[in-house]
Amino acid sequence: MPTLIAYFIAGICVAGFVAIWFTTAYKELSAKRNSLSDLEEQMRLHEELSSQARDGPNAGAAAGMLEISRMLCREATKSYNRVLRKPANRLPALLMGFRVAYEMGCPPEVLALGRRSHRCN
Repeated sequence: MPTLIAYFIAGICVAGFVAIWFTTAYKELSAKRNSLSDLEEQMRLHEELSSQARDGPNAGAAAGMLEISRMLCREATKSYNRVLRKPANRLPALLMGFRVAYEMGCPPEVLALGRRSHRCN
């Protein structure tokens, strides 16, 4: 009987540890993924505005804003992938459906074909 109680307590502790582990990983990964999706949306908007202002007087400013937006998106992608590859996050990320994010939204082999980010996703 005391052995059964010890196993029960150990099982509760392990279940609690796994729940906290997965919850922490989910919060960290979802925050990074939300940030990345917001920056990708911002980059799409800047691409549209840059194409509209291409021949206008604000073409230089629009191109500069687009480049800054691309840089921020690349950095957010690197940050998300860094968090995803942390040893403590690998198993929870795999089981909860978090996948590697690619710069510009596409795998490198698709980018080599000349496809843009907003058509890959």
